[in-house]
Amino acid sequence: FFRAASSAHKHTHTMPVRSLPEDKPKIVFHAVMMAIQNFGFFVMYYGLWGATPHPGLIGDVSGDPCSNTRFATGFMALTCFCEAFLCIGMAFGGYTDDKTVFTLYWFAHLVGGLCYIFCTGAVPAARFSDEGKACAKLSPSNGDRVQMVWIVHAVLFMVYVGGMLSITYFSFLKPTFFSKKVEDGPTTLTVQGENAVPPGDASKIE
Repeated sequence: FFRAASSAHKHTHTMPVRSLPEDKPKIVFHAVMMAIQNFGFFVMYYGLWGATPHPGLIGDVSGDPCSNTRFATGFMALTCFCEAFLCIGMAFGGYTDDKTVFTLYWFAHLVGGLCYIFCTGAVPAARFSDEGKACAKLSPSNGDRVQMVWIVHAVLFMVYVGGMLSITYFSFLKPTFFSKKVEDGPTTLTVQGENAVPPGDASKIE
């Protein structure tokens, strides 16, 4: 039992965040793509949030058919704003081989990602409900914008997921699970493909 516990404890300390030099530009690329996508959706949804009618300001309308649409677009706008810098923090940890920074931002970004998933369903649920349709009639142009922005959002959803998974792969999964250890005298080399990288050395040895 103690041997197994010791082995498990040792394994957790040998799960590195150590991206290869040739993978670092890929991490930067995916981070930039994710940040642009997030900030773009923040701008679009923030505008939709503010432009969605408030019945009390436009005349005698019973109830508030726009409340769910305002909530969904507002929540998505604020989520995208946070994700725009959290994804950069996650990538920064992977690029600099900083396990603490990578882990902190990875989990923070994951929380934002769960909110992103929620909004991916909440926006159409609000827009295409009976109340959402009534809201769209109060401002047809805004109703059309909510619909079209959400379609683009849905189409690009897996592109964003792919970016997060790619940063995770190049920063953590590849050096942890897709490399092999080779004993070379007193030094243990981490071999990935044809590259051998000594522990603590982020540079590639030819």
